Amino acid sequence: MSRDEMVARIVESVLSSGKYSNVHEGTIARVARQMAERFGKEKEIEKNVKKKLHQIYGAYFGDGVKGLGDKGWSDERVQFILRSHVSTAERMRFYKEFYDRIFAELGPPEKKFRIYDAACGYNPFSAEIFRERIEFYLCSDIDVALNSALNGFFGAKGLENFKSENRDLLSEPFDSFEYDAVFLFKTLSCIERQEKGSARKILDQALDARAIVVSFPLKSIGGKEKGMEENYTKFLEDITQGRDIFSKVINFPNEIVFIMGKGEFGQRLSP
Repeated sequence: MSRDEMVARIVESVLSSGKYSNVHEGTIARVARQMAERFGKEKEIEKNVKKKLHQIYGAYFGDGVKGLGDKGWSDERVQFILRSHVSTAERMRFYKEFYDRIFAELGPPEKKFRIYDAACGYNPFSAEIFRERIEFYLCSDIDVALNSALNGFFGAKGLENFKSENRDLLSEPFDSFEYDAVFLFKTLSCIERQEKGSARKILDQALDARAIVVSFPLKSIGGKEKGMEENYTKFLEDITQGRDIFSKVINFPNEIVFIMGKGEFGQRLSP
């Protein structure tokens, strides 16, 4: 049996196992190929695939995304969903300000934007806050159930210019040149933990957009700061080193945002 055939068998097994049945097939295949290079036996490879998937997916979503839309899409239900995930719950006190300040940097009030929200998580459920600033919005994540729920939510709310898809950022490159901005909210550091050098790879893909909006948490899940602002600022400086990129920093209570760009737009961001 060839390695490709073995990887296909492992992907099929993981998808049918229940716990990771909602993970995008492209992500499972990527991880399976990585583990096949490190381990020899099929059972050992599959065991380590599941271990890695827990780090990537299980620790953040688990079964929580199943049935998201079963109770409809009332405003109360959407607020509940946003509060149910730590990443979006942290923004609940300042979500409108969050978007107002970001879009103010991207362009004038009358401009509508084409946005790609990469590794989006639950963030698109906040779409009604910023819908008036959007010409077209595409978001992506590796959770199949979340993708389905988001498209159901967009349809129910009449967000015809909003769309969700499944995409593994590390194995399925995206074209950013057609977007005004790529959102990478609390994404780069998580991706870097999956695969060293991957954050720089994703940033390189995003650089064809007019702007990149990168954010990092300022506190751990336990509420401790631990010098996170300094660490993440240094992390971003390291992966952008040698590139002609300018940025502006916006601080929020639990999150630091970098509006980044190159060329004429980037130079406007420079102090």
